[in-house]
Amino acid sequence: DLRNSEDIARLVDTTLNEWGKIDILINNAGILHLKPFLELSLDEFQEMLDVNIRAIFELTQKVIPSMIERKQGTIINIASLAGKNGFKTGTGYSATKYALRGFAASLMMEVREHDIRVVTVFPGSVDTGMIARNPQGAKNKLKPEDVAHAVYSATVVDSRAMMSEIDIRPSNPHK
Repeated sequence: DLRNSEDIARLVDTTLNEWGKIDILINNAGILHLKPFLELSLDEFQEMLDVNIRAIFELTQKVIPSMIERKQGTIINIASLAGKNGFKTGTGYSATKYALRGFAASLMMEVREHDIRVVTVFPGSVDTGMIARNPQGAKNKLKPEDVAHAVYSATVVDSRAMMSEIDIRPSNPHK
C-alpha cells in the first residue's frame, strides 16, 4: 500500500536486500477521482495527493541514496497530459500531476550530477480500468504497451543523454 510509509520502506529494503541495487524506479501508481471541483471531497483530493505525489516523493527518496552511491540510476515517473493541460472534472487530478511535473523537474536538477536520470512520461488517455470510468474520455485511447515503449526508449538511450519529458498521445484522436 503506497499510502503506508512502512510498506514503502519494506518494499525498498526487500528489493535492495534481494537484488543488491535498484537500477530503475518506475513510479506508475495513480488514482483518479473525476468530479466537478465543488463536488470533490477533501478526502478524495487527499487520497489523490497521497498516491499520486506523496508516495512517489517518499519512494523516490528511499531509492535515490543507493543510486547516488553507485553514481547510476533512472527514475521514471508516469504522469499524465493532465499535468500539462487541465480538463473539466479533473481539477484535483490535474493538480497532482502538475505537482509531479514540478517534483521531477527539480529532482532532475539535483541528481543529474550523480549520473541519475529523471524522466517523466506524459501519456494522454490510456485504455485502462481507471480511464474507462471517464465518460468524457478520449474516444481513441493509447494502449498500455504504447506507454511501455516510451518508458523503454527512455532507458536505452546512451547514459550521456536523458529524455527529461516525453509526451505520448494517440496519433489520430478521431479514429
